Amino acid sequence: MKSVLKMICLLLALALLCGCAAVPTAPEKNEAAGEGSAPVDDPAPAFETAVTVTLSGDGLNGEQQELVTDLLGRWYRFIGTFEAQDFAPLFSDSDQARTHAAACRTLSAIRAAAPEDLHLIDCAVSLHVDSVTADETGLTATVTEDTVMHFAATADVDSYLYAMPHIFRFAETAAGWRIAHHEADDNPFFSYTDDPEGDADANLATLLANIAARPAPADPTPAPAVDHPYDRDAALAYMTAYADHRNPEWYAYDAVGGNCMNFGSQVLLAGGIPMDAVGDATWRWLAPFNTTGSFINVNGFEEYARTNTGFGLVATVGPDDGAGQVGDLLLLGIDGPRHTTVISGFVTDGSGKTVDYLLCSNTTNYRDFPAAAYYYTSRTLVKIHGWND
Repeated sequence: MKSVLKMICLLLALALLCGCAAVPTAPEKNEAAGEGSAPVDDPAPAFETAVTVTLSGDGLNGEQQELVTDLLGRWYRFIGTFEAQDFAPLFSDSDQARTHAAACRTLSAIRAAAPEDLHLIDCAVSLHVDSVTADETGLTATVTEDTVMHFAATADVDSYLYAMPHIFRFAETAAGWRIAHHEADDNPFFSYTDDPEGDADANLATLLANIAARPAPADPTPAPAVDHPYDRDAALAYMTAYADHRNPEWYAYDAVGGNCMNFGSQVLLAGGIPMDAVGDATWRWLAPFNTTGSFINVNGFEEYARTNTGFGLVATVGPDDGAGQVGDLLLLGIDGPRHTTVISGFVTDGSGKTVDYLLCSNTTNYRDFPAAAYYYTSRTLVKIHGWND
């Protein structure tokens, strides 16, 4: 069964890349079926995802509430089954419907090309209306999403998405209320590059090429000697504690570029890596805007990890070779690092071989989320060995 699903995934990836996975059309009538013949049933989907969506909070009428829950339901069924959903009935803007479908098509192609089975068995989406404002042209609602997912390859793992903000703009049309605009603070929304001539992200070829070029898992190379080892258990405890909310002892940079590297740096500190103000390569935080770029910026940290010698962090930076451990950082992007995640666990195949990682991150807030399920497919592994006096 696993091999059959894998073949389906690969074929879907190719179809999606070529723009062939359009909204399914109705099956052709069976012209040979005479009176009294059994009806021809629609073909069963290759995979079914059980999606539940609940919405709480005040300010939206029943029609508007249904638009919100229907959109999220169709979104997760699309990326859960890799089969297209029709967004057009929900939007007043055809471009919004098209780009939502294209983003889902891109993410489905990425997941279909993964080494593990990333169909969604089920997901429970919990939404809360935080605020609603109205003007003469319609109304705008901010909605927060918390979702727990179970992927086919990690059926016993609760993969969480926490506190993701959505913005909905509603307009009243002759046919009733429709969504005029929707966006969310997640990779498929803010990373999507529109290709009006195509049916997917303009970067899809690059995103799939990154997967194809990923080196086969390698045996771990001997680690360099360090004065102090990295406490991976402490790092894991911190990342799982603060994947769903911000540690109030730290400033959160979500509104000024994202909190992902700040979160990663905090995990390293929890694992015993000391701040470093010694030499040319430094990594420290004193106050919200009295900090080195290496502490809160992805590329700044990568440079620090590559170049630091003497006191402080000892790390190896390179392409992901599958040898990551819990507490190591995995930098993700499209054509280079732009997002920091931290390894919290592993995805294994039927023989127990590690084929992927589970990740924790901030902005977007994920816990135990498969790395291959991300919209970003470029990977740079930062192997943390420990630190020197």
